Amino acid sequence: MNQIPLAPKGQNLSNRMQGTQCRSLRTIALVLILATCSLVSYAQLGNPLAQYSGNQLVYNPGYAGLYDLLSINLSARKSWVGVPGSPAIISLNGHSPFENHRHSWGWIYQHEQWGGLQGNMVYGNYAYKLNVAGGILNLGLQAGLLHHVVDWNKIDYVADPDDLTLGEDRDHSLRFDGSFGAYYLSTDWYAGFSAMHLAQPRYGIYKDLQTGKEWYSQMRSQFFLMGGYNYKIDEDWSLRPEVFMRYVHTTPFSVNVGAHAYYQNKYAVGMNFMTGQRTINFNLIAHITNDIRIGYSYGVSYGPIRKYQLGSHEISVSYSRPLWHESHSSYDSFFWL
Repeated sequence: MNQIPLAPKGQNLSNRMQGTQCRSLRTIALVLILATCSLVSYAQLGNPLAQYSGNQLVYNPGYAGLYDLLSINLSARKSWVGVPGSPAIISLNGHSPFENHRHSWGWIYQHEQWGGLQGNMVYGNYAYKLNVAGGILNLGLQAGLLHHVVDWNKIDYVADPDDLTLGEDRDHSLRFDGSFGAYYLSTDWYAGFSAMHLAQPRYGIYKDLQTGKEWYSQMRSQFFLMGGYNYKIDEDWSLRPEVFMRYVHTTPFSVNVGAHAYYQNKYAVGMNFMTGQRTINFNLIAHITNDIRIGYSYGVSYGPIRKYQLGSHEISVSYSRPLWHESHSSYDSFFWL
């Protein structure tokens, strides 16, 4: 279990780590889960996957039904293996256009865990397709429920009988959430923007019985910019550089940049840099059939945490095929990871 000390009697959040020895990354887990200098803490879920290019519905509602395919995607990532309470993500989603190809639908289930903090997200998705300047512009909306759990049984802390009450062993909250996204796809490049978690749902953690103040965390809105280009080298080989940027208020701006070399649009090898997690990912992607793609990523951390962990691992499986008839889209293989 993660040893996360809580404030003894008379101390505020900024002093809660005094008198407690920091062991490996357990103190970092505290900083990531609870801000130590404010009444409000902002533990942020929704960290990017290494293979985000093939799973963009998670980050942009405008991605739904873009390729005129029924698509089902499963991704699982474990960051910083060997560090107790390190982030873990499981994402399952699907999307497809309706028969008229203008309207698309989708759904997402995502589970994230970071120490004693868990998030379960269930969303529905709608997108509308426009033909603009020789390409496709998709506008999407996403809405659903976000279930947060703070599991105090997974946290070791220094408590005082007269200190702040933690309430139940597991603190639950269920909140509405919504997002918006726009995605443009051309024959050799794509670009997208999204505003996620616009409802900024809050979830209570504990309450000071003496003052009545409630300490809580909040899912801050997240803003994403993404883009990529397909550079054709010859009939068999292509190079696809991409960039993926995220901004969240109160947290550092993060940029993920990388590139993949593709052979016959079926096999790819590449790498990307995740500045938010200070990780370099090495990616392998293969289409084992016309409908099924598999991928694996191994992440190497280059920040201070590298001394305490054994790398990050991510696997992905996707299934895609035309739902109504053979797809008429000329973009089926482009940027489909």
